[in-house]
Amino acid sequence: MDKIRIKATLLSIVIVLLLISYFVFNLIQDKKRSLDIETHGHRELLLNAYQLAVLDTEKDLNHLAFKMLSDQNIVNAFEARDRNKLYRLALPYFNEVHERGEADLAGFIRSDGLHFLRLQDPEKFDDNISLKRPMIAEALRIRKPIVSLDVTLYNISLVSLVPVFKDNHFLGLLQVSVKIDRLQEHLNRYSGIKSALAFDTKIVHQLLPDQHLKEYGDYSLISSNDPLFERLPLDYAFDDSLRYTYNRLTYIIASQELRTYTNKPLARIIFSHDITENELAYKQAIRELIFISLVVIILLSIVLHIGFKALIDRIRNLSIEHVQELRHQLFNDFLTGLPNRKALIEDVRDKDYTAIVLLNIDNFKEMNDLYGHEVGDKILLEVAHTVQEMISDHPLALYKMHSDEYALGLTQPISVDLFDLMCQNILTSLRNTYYNIDGITIFVTVSMGFDICLEKGCDLIARADMALKTAKKRGFPFVKYHDALHIKEEYLNNILWSKKLKDAIDEQRFVLYYQGVHETSTHNIFEYEALIRMVDKDGSIISPAMFLEIAKKSRLYSHITSFVIQHIFMQLQATPHRYSINLSIDDIMDPITQAMIYGHLETSNVGNRLIFEILESEGIENYEEISIFIEKVKKHGCQIAIDDFGIGYSNFSHIMRLNVDFIKIDASLIRNLDIDLSAQDIIRAIVDFAQRLNLRTVAEFVSSEAIYDECKELGVDYVQGYYLSLPEPLA
Repeated sequence: MDKIRIKATLLSIVIVLLLISYFVFNLIQDKKRSLDIETHGHRELLLNAYQLAVLDTEKDLNHLAFKMLSDQNIVNAFEARDRNKLYRLALPYFNEVHERGEADLAGFIRSDGLHFLRLQDPEKFDDNISLKRPMIAEALRIRKPIVSLDVTLYNISLVSLVPVFKDNHFLGLLQVSVKIDRLQEHLNRYSGIKSALAFDTKIVHQLLPDQHLKEYGDYSLISSNDPLFERLPLDYAFDDSLRYTYNRLTYIIASQELRTYTNKPLARIIFSHDITENELAYKQAIRELIFISLVVIILLSIVLHIGFKALIDRIRNLSIEHVQELRHQLFNDFLTGLPNRKALIEDVRDKDYTAIVLLNIDNFKEMNDLYGHEVGDKILLEVAHTVQEMISDHPLALYKMHSDEYALGLTQPISVDLFDLMCQNILTSLRNTYYNIDGITIFVTVSMGFDICLEKGCDLIARADMALKTAKKRGFPFVKYHDALHIKEEYLNNILWSKKLKDAIDEQRFVLYYQGVHETSTHNIFEYEALIRMVDKDGSIISPAMFLEIAKKSRLYSHITSFVIQHIFMQLQATPHRYSINLSIDDIMDPITQAMIYGHLETSNVGNRLIFEILESEGIENYEEISIFIEKVKKHGCQIAIDDFGIGYSNFSHIMRLNVDFIKIDASLIRNLDIDLSAQDIIRAIVDFAQRLNLRTVAEFVSSEAIYDECKELGVDYVQGYYLSLPEPLA
């Protein structure tokens, strides 16, 4: 029995040793990961500390320049070219900051590039420094401040060049600079960061041919404030970051490329930070871990059965709690605590849901912007509580999706009619609910998209999402997914036409067609309206009805507008005709489009033959900006027409408030004008209104002689349509 007990004990100890070894190994890996995280943080600290040191140094240089140029006596002395007086006045400013280590060089450079005064070397002057220093030549050319690293006659320095003006007369430049060594001292003094400066060896030999520097590969060490950099291995690459041990100390080494004012690489600054304490703490933690493990092994050998069981139970409990916490974070929304989208996807797959409802709060972004995110979060919580109460008696599970969206999953099969009624009741209740949040009464409305499918394999979430997007797009309170919506086909069509449109823009496959606008009384062409067409790869011509809406959705519309503007001005220059082009409200409000139009009008003399047709159907709300545009183009002789008048936002006040010349009557009123008495009455009123304001009218879509005759009888000034001429290219 004793042998059996010993064998059993030894076997148990071996198992325990394996388990403890595994446990210790994982803890060591955790410690190592923690050390790696700290090391990465130190690397970021090195780079951030350098940026702060540069900003502080730039601030000191600019402060010195500001103080000197704020002294009017200094500016007057520089203007009078009185070197002695300038030296006497400027030197105290320079000495003050030089003693604090904030500047190493200051001087004045004349506007012709000659060095007028060096405060640290006043006996040397009149050399043309702009020929030696491209940065100074550039500052003299642009007459604007430049702050950048540069190679001066004295050292590699951070240089600030500030233009000096008096009464708008450019006198020259004030140059203040500090050696790169000062930056390194700053880093070491305030952050404990050691640093060195390395240049491309070829550049160093060109700029400092007499210097004998230590070389590391393609780089040469210019300066350093710690012997560590002199001890680096010769194959060290300065663009690497590494952990390096020197003289029993451990350092993190990182580097950053330094660039000149022209963004060209100039040098590389290398930083080091002592992380010996982190290394020692890591090693001490490992030693303590090993010691504790040995003690645990001894104790477990004495009370093996009790200790082993307790340890296993403890590990199991901790693991279960940790997994539960992670699972909760992974599958639950942080704000509401509700199951999230990932949980919904799993439940749809595992629980065989037959229906999904998606709810989206209308105008939530505007509420968030108006009341703030804190109130926005409270709105999300209140809506979640409201919906949870509404569905308490229904077989529905609530989920919080991204942003302001919720989902309901049908947990039990029910009839389609009952499900539809349930959804409508929930939507109606939500629309009759308001909340008092922080003293603010807030009404919340939602849009709903849902899908119910009793067959296997339905993508319920995607189909409900399509239905919700359709509801939002069309302004419906709810939409149920069905194949007749053709949502997938619409998505695919949009993607196809976006690709075709992008290719046509890249390959410049657009042309302008022109349709004549005729005088009603004579049939003579008064103007040509420019109409955009796309040329497909097979040479066929594509109507804008196929691609303009897609262009607006895919942010490609501005390319088409730019093409029309460029080519209509080319046509105006090449022919004697009068032309009109369509502009949307977005075109008029776009600064780039405005600048393009104004630029062409100013450089050409064709404005008196150009008519801008503003699309009235899109809504004219910002009268002030539209009026400014109309006023500017009319100064060049252009005329203005209101297009599509009679539909949409039609309002006679638009015409009275805007300085327009033409009213283009929409095709919907002209299409059946010969037989539609109501349309005739509307046209008669529009013509009478236009005549009283001395405006001219244009009838679009004149497709037959009968319609033309009716337009003539009603007094319409101009007609346009297939009866008179087709859109076609012009030479």
